[in-house]
Amino acid sequence: MEKVVKDFLIGLGYSSDIIDEEQEKRVAEWLTWFGGKTKKHEYYVYNGKKKVKREYKSLNIASQSCGDLSDFFFNEKLDITIDKEKVQKQINACLEQNGFLDNSNKLMQLVKALGTGAYVPYLDNNVLRINYINATNIMILDSDKNDVKSVLFWNKRKTLEGTELYVNAHILTETGYVIHNRKYLQKNNSENYIEQDLEEEIKVIDTKSFVPKFALLFTPEVNNLDINSPYGISCYANALDTIISIDHGYDSFDNEITTGRKRVYVPTSGVQFNIDESGNTVPVFDENDIVYYAYPGKENDKLQESSFDLRIDQITDAIQAQLNLYTAKVGLGHNYYKFKNGEVYVNTDNVMSANSDVYRKIKKQENIITKAITQLIYGIAELIGIKTKFSVSVFYDDSIIEDTEKTRLQAQSEYNSKLISKAQYYRDVYKLKDTEAIKFAEQMNKEIKEQTIIDGSEFDLVE
Repeated sequence: MEKVVKDFLIGLGYSSDIIDEEQEKRVAEWLTWFGGKTKKHEYYVYNGKKKVKREYKSLNIASQSCGDLSDFFFNEKLDITIDKEKVQKQINACLEQNGFLDNSNKLMQLVKALGTGAYVPYLDNNVLRINYINATNIMILDSDKNDVKSVLFWNKRKTLEGTELYVNAHILTETGYVIHNRKYLQKNNSENYIEQDLEEEIKVIDTKSFVPKFALLFTPEVNNLDINSPYGISCYANALDTIISIDHGYDSFDNEITTGRKRVYVPTSGVQFNIDESGNTVPVFDENDIVYYAYPGKENDKLQESSFDLRIDQITDAIQAQLNLYTAKVGLGHNYYKFKNGEVYVNTDNVMSANSDVYRKIKKQENIITKAITQLIYGIAELIGIKTKFSVSVFYDDSIIEDTEKTRLQAQSEYNSKLISKAQYYRDVYKLKDTEAIKFAEQMNKEIKEQTIIDGSEFDLVE
């Protein structure tokens, strides 16, 4: 945490003891793993004369898995529905102008990596803005077992003058939330932040409302590193040993090819020079050809070659086993990834069952996201002056946890057996909501009847 942020916190009357340094260390470590290589990827090899520093290659599986997990929730099929049409349009406009879907996907990747994230809506010259804050810039000030009450956020922005740092604390009081804002500037070539002038009505905002102007996102797993912590835990916090094992395997995969290449050993007598027809001196072998290796030998020594059997299949199997262990730990299920031809692919044959651990973890995460999105929307509504009462529903992409072709065939069979209606068929196959499915069924019936008249043909319609 920046010193200027600590000073701001102390200025609000908080003790420096409230800063959870262990949490900061954990987040910093998780962020390093998200970046790829860590200190654990460094090692030394003794070559007979000295120790040579080496570095394991990395598949960066932590970052890839966080991206794939985020795609479960924030994709084009995410649907946020409000029961008041006018409010729906106003909220949609706010979300779209803030790139909600794309930015939420990126934020969720960091939530999976670092355990915690936040939406912070605010007004900028009467224009609704949303800050997407990751765990490195969040400090929970007050919470209980059920909810977070007060939070401190900060973020940086580069400008022509230098670096601007914005700090805001959302403090819950007996009369509602009070938001404290500060702005600092660190000029280019300067080490210190200087507080910038803000109008008093912006510096301290007494909302007189118990509706928070922030919404927190967490991972669903219990923080086993600190069971009393209000923060979430990285999805791979308990899989770090597995990550390094995966990278050991990948490094061996590369070394197997590098060290296993064919070599031809040539005695020094074979690398002597000959004279060509023009009188030029030329080597018997091309000195730039790394296949050949000259060694001190006798004049009558013959060419020798080395050719090793590559252990590609064995190493691939070892990497696959570690990948399976890793994906099971982070919530992707067994066999989600496939290691083939030196790369990691998503196993498209893997269908998640609705009765699996993966499904249950997805639903737990959806519950947390739904709460955050709902809280965000109520906060936005209050900021832009919406007084109408409304409810929010959030729908996710279910195709990731079912075999869509199997679902379609099952629904078709039930429909043909008159066990379900057309509307139910559209609900099951096209994931339409109740009213949408009924309207779609009515529209299809109408079009089929019109087509019957045009064709002059007749056939029974199942209503």
